[in-house]
Amino acid sequence: MGQAFHNCSIKISDAWPGLEEMNIDYCHDLVELPAELCDLAHVKVLSITNCHKLSALPEEIGKLENLDVLRLRSCTDLIRLPVSIENLTKLCSLDMYNCFGIRKLPEDIGNMSGLRKINMGQCKGLKELPPSAWDLTEQLEEVICDEENKHLWESFLDTHKIKVAEEKTSLNWPKNPQL
Repeated sequence: MGQAFHNCSIKISDAWPGLEEMNIDYCHDLVELPAELCDLAHVKVLSITNCHKLSALPEEIGKLENLDVLRLRSCTDLIRLPVSIENLTKLCSLDMYNCFGIRKLPEDIGNMSGLRKINMGQCKGLKELPPSAWDLTEQLEEVICDEENKHLWESFLDTHKIKVAEEKTSLNWPKNPQL
């Protein structure tokens, strides 16, 4: 799958001009998401799950201005989210469950004015939130995190908005995870 993106002779946006949802699951050779995917102007849902070698998202991801849901479940080698993610003001749901390679969130994540739900369960590498996270106080409806990361949110979110993720020990993740 990873090579298919790079060996394509036509532009992805020309092949799928009206594409609204893209699901990429169990792509064992996908190391970096191609920047050309960010030209798909109508995409509302981008789900990349169980792509364990994925280590980078393109900085151009901020061009996906209609994106409602960004699911990055079990992308265990993903180490950061691009700075341009702050441009995704329509993004309602950010799911980073089991992305334990992520060490920090973008500094201006608070600019994501549409964000209502964030799932950062099993993101054990995340030890602090950027100061702009305080800007999400009023709009966030639900934060899913681990017991050891719960304190990151408790200082500025109502505790009824914070849910502790159950620890899963199985490596057989569901095909269509629900956020």
